[in-house]
Amino acid sequence: PLVFNFHGYSSNAVQQMWYGDFRSIADDKGFIVVHPNGTLDDNGITHWNVGWGDSTVDDIGFTDALIDSIAEEYNIDLDRIYSTGMSNGGFMSYHLACQLSGRIAAIASVTGSMNIGWFNSCNSTHPMPIMEIHGTADPTVPYTASSFTESISDIMDFWVNYNNCNPEAI
Repeated sequence: PLVFNFHGYSSNAVQQMWYGDFRSIADDKGFIVVHPNGTLDDNGITHWNVGWGDSTVDDIGFTDALIDSIAEEYNIDLDRIYSTGMSNGGFMSYHLACQLSGRIAAIASVTGSMNIGWFNSCNSTHPMPIMEIHGTADPTVPYTASSFTESISDIMDFWVNYNNCNPEAI
């Protein structure tokens, strides 16, 4: 299996490697973890292009090509590619769930969200297991809807419906 671990806005791959450190778990459980580094936006800040601002970076294409490159060098299970990320990296994971779902098996977002309007443009090709870790008092990426994000409750409802899940907790 392959796990992408995307950093947040203004962070970088090395910081994410230490912050969300899966290396010992990857060694123990037998998966590859990759910490990609985002490019600089117009303000000189590292980011993943999830539709904010004027970025034209093709991070979906980058991730797709990165999967191909890793698969050429390592024996990865192409049916078990996962994405997780912090904040902007969580947005990136949702973006991959919608736009690169043919290659992504499941995602987990930590304090990430989905942009306003993504529900209408989400093109996931299969039921997508989703995990969201989010505090209700998060001041950066609000739990409730903001001017640029859907509410976490609405996002979970979207995926429950899309995945045809039973909404009753067990």
